[in-house]
Amino acid sequence: MNLCLDCRRRLATCVCSLVRPFPTESRFVILQHPKEFKKEKVGTGRFTHLILENSEILVGVDFDGDQRFLAILEDPKYYTVLLYPGPSSIDLSQVDADGFAPDKPLQFIVIDGTWPCAKKMMRLTTQLHDLQRVSFSSSRVSEFTVKQQPGEECLSTVESIHQVLIDMNRLGLEQTQGREENMMKVFRHTVQQQIEMAADRSETSYRKGSYKEPAQRKQSKRSRSLVYLS
Repeated sequence: MNLCLDCRRRLATCVCSLVRPFPTESRFVILQHPKEFKKEKVGTGRFTHLILENSEILVGVDFDGDQRFLAILEDPKYYTVLLYPGPSSIDLSQVDADGFAPDKPLQFIVIDGTWPCAKKMMRLTTQLHDLQRVSFSSSRVSEFTVKQQPGEECLSTVESIHQVLIDMNRLGLEQTQGREENMMKVFRHTVQQQIEMAADRSETSYRKGSYKEPAQRKQSKRSRSLVYLS
């Protein structure tokens, strides 16, 4: 088998040697769309889960009938929130410790998929609709240069969780001591790896031609109408 069963990447591009797992007070539950699950190029949700010891991945589209998901929502040890924008969303980057002081560790539900897939998962999974939403505001620009983003403020799954951990540390709700930077190290490695392989003419089964710079790519009309993390 030419596939790593842990990171689910080809053995030649396996990132397991770079992964440095660490614990968090918060729990991260990643709801991964099946299309994202099948990706082996960069697919940030999988290695994010490998790095975050207190995390879990569930694969699907409609989770209303998923017994494991329902059990997660009912776990009394955590205060469950949805990482997704909205009018009533709490901005973790702007709120202060007095304005956001949950009496339990947070359990973040994170949707991992393309923007159209994320909207469909949100629509079908009605159990998500009444959860308190949280988001963040940041001037950072996505480093996911091999993927077209709907807007400059849009971040990948790993970048979003990385930003959440930065904000949670600021609020005193996490003390990760910079260990979250391993997430970005692995992410940057996989992006660079993909760029190099795309430019390598011997990799005939990978991609034909190098990637364009993000500013040179056309943005689809569909993506301009999407809702995304702010």
